[in-house]
Amino acid sequence: MLADLDGHRPEKIEFCLTEAQKEMFKDVLVLCEGAKSADEPIKVLHDKFNALFPDNEVVDRKYDDFEIHAIREEYCIKQENDVPKRKEELETVLAQIKTMKKNAEEAYASALLEVSDLAARVKNGITDFRLPSTKTARIALNGHYLFFAWVDDKFQLCKVQKIPDWDRSGLWSQEDVNQQAMKEVFGIEFPEVEKPKTKSEDQTDDNDLPFGDDDEDGNDEDE
Repeated sequence: MLADLDGHRPEKIEFCLTEAQKEMFKDVLVLCEGAKSADEPIKVLHDKFNALFPDNEVVDRKYDDFEIHAIREEYCIKQENDVPKRKEELETVLAQIKTMKKNAEEAYASALLEVSDLAARVKNGITDFRLPSTKTARIALNGHYLFFAWVDDKFQLCKVQKIPDWDRSGLWSQEDVNQQAMKEVFGIEFPEVEKPKTKSEDQTDDNDLPFGDDDEDGNDEDE
């Protein structure tokens, strides 16, 4: 364990010199061999050499076997205990980030959609308006439904809707009455309503088609 290394110092320090460096300086790997303290070599260097004496210089050394064992034990324990735990924490965080990303993307898309919708509403320039239920009327006139309502202190035309063809025949009498009333009450003339043909009139028109009698044509051929 790393705690076992507190205060530990290898019995023999081995510095990190390459083999080439050792070979090049093999004769000076140790200065003043047999000296009892650092004072002697320091004095020689001070007196005889042009030397500097740096303070707190840091160099590399090699771990000893005890340190290697302690460090290996430490990372094995972390591999067994801390790594799975941190991996699980990472996966949890990544899942949360994924959810947050999804929520953020949805919120962003929603904001864009809302902006687009509002812009479209402004561009269209039209919105709903509910007519007052007791102050609204609809009449059939000139092939259309006309919706009138009391709005802004006047009874005004609010909507025009074309009457479907399938409904025109049933509303003929209404349109005729309304056309006459517009003329009599307000002096406003609309085209007269064409009375729809009855079924019998349609059959009569079919008989008036400009084709000869089939039997007569057959007799002529026989002659």
